[in-house]
Order: sequence, then C-alpha cells, then structure tokens
Amino acid sequence: MIIRKILLLGILLLGTDQPCGATSLAEQFKQAGYVEICDTKHGSATFDSLYTYFDELIAFFQANPWWAQKLYSAKERFIRSHNRHYYATDFFGFYDESERAGRSQISFYYSMHFHEFIYSRYPEFKEVHEIMHFFNACFEIQKSYEHLFNEAATELGLETIFSSQNGHPPIILKIIKYLPSYVPTRPHYDGTALTLFLHSTDDQSLLLSPYKSSCTVDDFSAPVRKFSRSYNQNSILLIPGLLLTEFSMYPTPHIVIHNGTVRYATIAFAMRPYYLAQKNELSPLPNFNH
Repeated sequence: MIIRKILLLGILLLGTDQPCGATSLAEQFKQAGYVEICDTKHGSATFDSLYTYFDELIAFFQANPWWAQKLYSAKERFIRSHNRHYYATDFFGFYDESERAGRSQISFYYSMHFHEFIYSRYPEFKEVHEIMHFFNACFEIQKSYEHLFNEAATELGLETIFSSQNGHPPIILKIIKYLPSYVPTRPHYDGTALTLFLHSTDDQSLLLSPYKSSCTVDDFSAPVRKFSRSYNQNSILLIPGLLLTEFSMYPTPHIVIHNGTVRYATIAFAMRPYYLAQKNELSPLPNFNH
C-alpha cells in the first residue's frame, strides 16, 4: 500500500525502528506534523495547466461579473441542498479577495458534487469554455486522491470515518492565487479530517509545526522534501486536521508566509460526511510579523 511505503520512509527519516502499522502514521503526525508522499500521477505539467485555466477563469469573471454573480447564486442554492450536509461546510465556488487588505488572494473551492450540481441545474455554464476547462482539470486531479485518503484512514485505524452512501470521502479541492501584497499574521488549523498539500509554486512559503501545547514562531519551518518535483512527479504532504481530535490526534498548525510575488497552490481537504464539528480547545498560535 502507498501509505505503508510512506510510513517506512518517514520512520527511517525519524531514525526509529518502529514497525509499520496504524500507530506509525499517527506517530509521524505527532512527531513531525506531516508525512511526505511521492506522487507519480501528477507532476508540474498538470498543475501548470491548472493554474493557466485558473487565470483564464479569473479574467473571465472579472470581465463578466454577471457570470460570477450567477455562480455565487448557484453556490447559495447548493449549500441549501442536502449536498452541503455531506461536506459539512459552506465553502464552495469562487472567492475574489484581491482587493481585501492583507488577504490579497483569489481562490476556488471545487468538489465533484458542486460540479455536477452546477451542470445539472445551470447547463449554460457548460457553454463557457473558461469554466468548462477549469472544472474538468479539477475533476481529473481530485479523483486521483480518494484512495489515498481512504488508505490513510485505514492506517490510522479509522476505516469508517469516511463511510457514507456516496461511497467515497467528501473532498474539496482548493486552488489559490496569492498576490504580492498577501500578508498573513497567524498560523491556523484546518477544519478537516485530513489535508493534502498537493502543489505550490513556492514550497518554502509553507511553514508547519507539529502540534504542541505551546508553540512559538521558531517552531515553524518549511518541511524538508525528500522527493523532487519534475514534469511527471510531485512531492505532496499529508497532515491531520481538526476533525480527528476526538481520536486524540491533533491538527498540524501551518501558515503560508509573505514573499512578495504571485504564487499558486492546490490543496485537497477530506471532510467527514454529515459531521457536526465539536468545539475544541486547542493551543493558541503565535503572531507572525513580516
């Protein structure tokens, strides 16, 4: 299994002699905050193409705000449907925060159900090439990682955490364009079961820390990658989110720091189907001053 191979690599890197097993992945999360995976399905070519389609989508919506508003209305209708409860979140669709001080980013939250909902109820979206190309690219990427989330859950001893009548985990794909004026101030925890950092045009801007009862800015650093990125190979990171705390697995805090350039990133969020998140008391996170 892919995850077992990953665990073996992680154990060697940590210099331990623990056997591979369900507790090993949890221990990796506890000690390092993440596990690195070598992805041979999608390399830089796939994500370069995705970002090109995303730029075309952004330009289309900014030139045609009526279409952006129409998509927003469709999103509002989607989150009032039963599909919203499957994902247990309201984050879907297009978010243009390019003019919002500090945020300075543009993002899209994609899911297969959202894709199907849009096309079935608003068939006119199929006629817009910028939307069609972007949705198709997201679909091809997202479907590649369902098995990985399922395998990770099995290794953690949580085989049923994604169980539902849909037969696959509720996954949301987030594509982000960071603008040069983007300035974050504080790390955060993801409100997910598991998160995959699939790609970034600047790996060094992502800083992580394993979960601690108290952490400082100095605890955060860019993960050391063992796998190189190339045309047909990619290095991806798996981290735990907030939705595993009831199993005594705590989320990995992280932050994308400012570097003054345009950057892109793609992240996959695995949620818990029909789950009502509980309020958790987690360690406070430090303020970053850039």
